[in-house]
Amino acid sequence: MKHLRRFTGLVLALASLCAGARAQTLDRAPGESDVAFATRALRLPKDSDPHTTLASWNGVPTLFVDYTTADADPERPLVALQRQAAGGYRAIDVTVGEQEGGTPDILAIGFANADRDVDRELIVILAWSQVHYDFSGTLYEVRLFDAPKPGQAQLTLLPVSGKFGAGCECGRRDGPDEHYRFKTVAAVKAELKRLGY
Repeated sequence: MKHLRRFTGLVLALASLCAGARAQTLDRAPGESDVAFATRALRLPKDSDPHTTLASWNGVPTLFVDYTTADADPERPLVALQRQAAGGYRAIDVTVGEQEGGTPDILAIGFANADRDVDRELIVILAWSQVHYDFSGTLYEVRLFDAPKPGQAQLTLLPVSGKFGAGCECGRRDGPDEHYRFKTVAAVKAELKRLGY
């Protein structure tokens, strides 16, 4: 029992150390490109194929980084590197694009009010290419996230995401083609406005 407590304490200490390493402020070198900074700050492996999108989110410079994992069935994590008042950056996990017949692309990133507070929330549109015997096209999913709070390491998915769900813009071998309405940030914003946000 004593050994178990000691082992549990060691595991908790290591978990705290790892979490602290992720939560620390990340400094950017002068002249460092977005991709070079993201690769270094997130310790991405060579074959992770990172993509970056720089935006101002509620007045805060934010570098969105998506990349592929090295798994047998690669996924696509999305991370926000937000500039802090003191000048460094902090990493915030946004979401992971899971396997759905392939690794998704982050098709679009945008902002809109989706919970009636003063901050704009994050819109992420994921897209998976689909090629099957019976149908082919693109599967889309809209995810909306609340603005980050101080010290928050992972964004919160908003319930309104369920209003958009996922859908396919697909042609079918036997049957009618399928269409999905929310393939753009503009279409998501229009629906949010219609819903009263």
